[in-house]
Amino acid sequence: MLFHQTGYVSEDPRIEEPRGCGVDRPEDLTDTMDVLIVGTGPAGVIAAAQLSQYPDVNTRMIERRPDRLEIGQADGIQARSVETFQAFGFAEKITQEAYHLREMCFWNPDPTNPQNIVRTGRPADDPHGVSEFPHLIVNQARVLDYFLRSAERGPARITPNYGIEFVNLEIDQDQEYPVAVTVRYAAGEREGEERTVRAKYVFGCDGASSRVRKAIGRTLSGQGAHHAWGVMDVLANTDFPDIRTKCAINSVNGSILLIPREGGLLFRMYVDLGEVPEDDNHEIRKTPVEEIIRRANKIINPYSVDVKSVAWSSVYEVGHRLTDHFDDVDTEDRGTRVPRVFIAGDACHTHSAKAGQGMNVSMQDGWNLGWKLEACSPGARTSPCWTPTPRNVR
Repeated sequence: MLFHQTGYVSEDPRIEEPRGCGVDRPEDLTDTMDVLIVGTGPAGVIAAAQLSQYPDVNTRMIERRPDRLEIGQADGIQARSVETFQAFGFAEKITQEAYHLREMCFWNPDPTNPQNIVRTGRPADDPHGVSEFPHLIVNQARVLDYFLRSAERGPARITPNYGIEFVNLEIDQDQEYPVAVTVRYAAGEREGEERTVRAKYVFGCDGASSRVRKAIGRTLSGQGAHHAWGVMDVLANTDFPDIRTKCAINSVNGSILLIPREGGLLFRMYVDLGEVPEDDNHEIRKTPVEEIIRRANKIINPYSVDVKSVAWSSVYEVGHRLTDHFDDVDTEDRGTRVPRVFIAGDACHTHSAKAGQGMNVSMQDGWNLGWKLEACSPGARTSPCWTPTPRNVR
């Protein structure tokens, strides 16, 4: 993405003049469109930001929430992802507000008193210098904000239509807009109203319970580890000496992954809740935050953490799942027709929250597919259509 493409610019070069579909862009969801993005998660917003650079592609985005994401969810940003931010011009700004992971401390049972923990290592986070950018911690909501701002400031002026949820779809390859999508208004004056819109391509970025995935007959498969973790962002008093450093804490009473949050006060703790029986039926997810705090204190003995406020908390079960296909074309039909519906992010792959993979991989999904959808649009500068290739790349 280049600034000053047409000469000297005296105003903010990040705000481009509207062109094509960005001129007098309708606020409401249109009846037809080239690309419909379902969901404003990481994959959806980066695709929108990229497609906003192609104003001849009519791109719309829907989100069932009534407004932007505010808190919680993912937070780890790999250095390679920050390089992606640089392509959209906001790497420096988001780096300024993020926590920088420069080292990691390891704590293990004290050999002389195994009930206590002691620090056993403090390696650098990136000893090989794989990137000029740092490993960051920043709330997913801020990442989405930056991409949505890029989408809104691009020539196509793409903004989400909040309060609209995906219901179902049907594909008729003989139509100019082959995908008929049923949507429902989930908020506002039109709440409960259903309507059908048509698109040339649909990009499903609607999470692990994706309705788009189900509509094209795809499934997620994989096995869980039958292990649960409680996660919480907290404001607390503590005598633990490495509270502002990323730590992997292993004790005889369980494990904790400690991650300082941006802003200098909050920190996140992933607290080991132990093995989950196969017949638990997700009851572990009802674990109260008080129990998570109690277990955390038991793990970090002889230190303690006195939690004063919990900004956000959740319980999750470790598991990795992958879809059988990334689009609507079955294996036996490969090469006979162009795929029209794609899934990305948690809709097609889920990861353990501690691994820092979900948001980072999802953004690469959207990055990879965005330019390929543009290449298949009318008036595209490239040929042939590239949309069959994302499944091979991913």
